Amino acid sequence: MPQTLCPSCGHSPIPRGAAACPACGDPFDHLPTYKKVGRTRLDRLGDAVDDDATVFGGDLVTSAVSAHPGPVAAVLGAGALAWFLRAGGVVGSLQDPSWTYGLVALDLVLALVLVLNRGPVKGIAQAGLVVQLGMTLWLARASPTAPVHVAYGLLGLVALSLVMGEPGVVRRYLSMGLGLCLALVSGLLLAMPGALTSGGGVRQLLVGSELGYRLELPVGWERLTREQLATHMVLPPATVGGSAVGFGDSARGRYGMLWVERGSGVTLATGCQELLRAMGGSPGLDASRPVVPAALGSRTQFHGLSTSSGARGTLGCGLLADGRLVGLAVVAAGAADVQAGDAQGSAAFAAVGEGLVLQ
Repeated sequence: MPQTLCPSCGHSPIPRGAAACPACGDPFDHLPTYKKVGRTRLDRLGDAVDDDATVFGGDLVTSAVSAHPGPVAAVLGAGALAWFLRAGGVVGSLQDPSWTYGLVALDLVLALVLVLNRGPVKGIAQAGLVVQLGMTLWLARASPTAPVHVAYGLLGLVALSLVMGEPGVVRRYLSMGLGLCLALVSGLLLAMPGALTSGGGVRQLLVGSELGYRLELPVGWERLTREQLATHMVLPPATVGGSAVGFGDSARGRYGMLWVERGSGVTLATGCQELLRAMGGSPGLDASRPVVPAALGSRTQFHGLSTSSGARGTLGCGLLADGRLVGLAVVAAGAADVQAGDAQGSAAFAAVGEGLVLQ
């Protein structure tokens, strides 16, 4: 006897030729079987198929996934939006690689495949979501317990659960609601990576391919614009061969910038003093000797740095073997006295310098 299943509630067996499930009343006229060439009805089609084939259920003709693609397509669409916000840095940047845009396309393609219902759509969706989940875990490898990474991982798991087995109506719509909520939470967490990190937190990565630098910021630090830094630090204007990138931890009053300039022929002392003046500082302010970042090389020079807001810190310069001038400046604001400000600035300088790599 052929075992037939309702794709909506799982009721079995379904009488041959039935137009609706006798248990839940869900109609069958929307299924692919009813859309064959010539609009052949099920009772006639049954004569041409194997008596042991599953008519409703499994993947031979249809499944609960392909019969009701709406909930999983909605979750995939919301997931595509969440990945677009992340890949494009729209509301906050985790400095993910550019191939992250591929996950946006993957979600959209899987949603389209499920809606069109052509071929082994369920297997395709399962394989695609397993790949996406693997990529999500790889992106979270540095801080797997950070809330933003946990949210994206759960979003992938919910989408995967919607294409596993034969989800009933309760499971479909509960999972859809949970998936839409997770997509929203993921986007919100992107806007506040420093405030909601835990267990190692999210470390932003600043990369300058043309100038050959890679700076992994401490937890809670993020890239800042020239305007966001203006109160506490002046970014030097860009030149033909060099430019600066600003960053900071506004919650703790820590601010900094990295300057990299291709070989200009200047000496280390001259280049470092020009950089200091461009930042609004003046030579002569003593700097407590900080931990020297290895990336600055063996030829280094340091200056104390005091800004108009009262923030204090250090400017460290290095002249690399290829002639590039590198300047790293970090200040701490809000210290009770000069000595405390210098100590806090030096500590912040050392923490930022650990993540600097020059290629």
